[in-house]
Amino acid sequence: MKLEVIKSYTLAILVGISLILSYSLWSYQPNNEFLEEDDFLNEEEINLGGTEETKKSLVQPSQIIFDKYKDNYFGFSNPLEMYNLYEDMQTWVLYNLRVVDANGRPNSDLQLEVIYPLELPMELIPSLFTVNDDVKNMTLPNMKFERMFITINKTNKTLTFIFLSTDGKTQIKADVNNTQKYDLLYDYIINLEGLEEYIVFKDKAFPIYLPINPEMSKYIFTASKLEPTILKNALFFNPSDVEISNSEDNEIWYQDGPRIMQVFENHLNMEYILPQEILEPMTLNELLESSIDKINGYKGWTSDYNLESIDTSRNNFISYRMYHKGYPIYNFEGLSTIEQRWADELMEHRQPLFTIGTTSPEEFKLDPTNTVMEFLENHAFYELEDIQNVQLGYRLGYHGINSQYISLSLTPGWFIKVNNRWIQVIIDDESDKKGVS
Repeated sequence: MKLEVIKSYTLAILVGISLILSYSLWSYQPNNEFLEEDDFLNEEEINLGGTEETKKSLVQPSQIIFDKYKDNYFGFSNPLEMYNLYEDMQTWVLYNLRVVDANGRPNSDLQLEVIYPLELPMELIPSLFTVNDDVKNMTLPNMKFERMFITINKTNKTLTFIFLSTDGKTQIKADVNNTQKYDLLYDYIINLEGLEEYIVFKDKAFPIYLPINPEMSKYIFTASKLEPTILKNALFFNPSDVEISNSEDNEIWYQDGPRIMQVFENHLNMEYILPQEILEPMTLNELLESSIDKINGYKGWTSDYNLESIDTSRNNFISYRMYHKGYPIYNFEGLSTIEQRWADELMEHRQPLFTIGTTSPEEFKLDPTNTVMEFLENHAFYELEDIQNVQLGYRLGYHGINSQYISLSLTPGWFIKVNNRWIQVIIDDESDKKGVS
């Protein structure tokens, strides 16, 4: 057969195949039978009913202390007013950021000390405060700070923000040229309206401040339970593949193979685990962003939470603590914190499964500050140098439980931080010293 004939047959076959394929494409109607409607989750099925938060709203100070003419210390009587002031501070424009040497804490006649519950990287400053355009692209030193100072300059009526490194040798300074904000802070520190006197415990480079005459109320209230299925939908890769089982002690188990989620006996909290190898530590900023994005994805901030701790050396660990009326809540059964560990994806997640409802106050008498200080200084159980912090807060307890609601109590108390763990100070009964982290 001649070559020209072979080419003609081949061309005809190719044209025929092309026509068949073209017809198939024109007449094709997709078969979506495998995409059942139940495989898609609507918004309500991955919405825990909370809010979405940001770095600015979650990274909050534990105290703001006004230092008036050196060694005269004052803090807010109502911590909610402290948070309102700090939220306002975050809108003030910081300019002229510069890195300078430091020799410990500043020593101005009139200054504020903003104390955070953990060490934060300097690179986080533009995420927490409003900075001018020149600062946004500035390379900040690879250091951490736990305290920020604001000095009040009476001569030119300006404010200077000072972020002091944890070793006290370096500081980042920034200016605020706003007469209205100067007048606001100056009025606070001169007139002391809304403030109460504080005393120093463990006088050192970074002292602990305690209110001299604190007052707190006790609360008993009914809380609503949250639906654990929403956590299952939010945390598992394919929720429809998850197997559900109930144990004899009323626990609920969810599993899709490697991933396991456990809802504990009283259905007040849960734990999710995906065993996975940690390849390398995340930066604090990366960990914070991943964590916030994950919880925002199912609106999981169902109570007031503040960032509590981050430890990239502990398998990328991060935790947030529940607050009420501006005070931290402690519970040794894990009912007052959201905790996570991360690798390439979320490895562990723990959080409460209830929301705090309407509360009504009851009178409560706290142990006097001087009594607590004397107890900590003289009691053999505590090594004074091991006490990292002392703080007022609530101890969360629960009482009656049914399928929908739970009776909770928030009892005021003194708490100390020892070896990165919070412990309630019980003066009357030496044997009752329970960890409440």
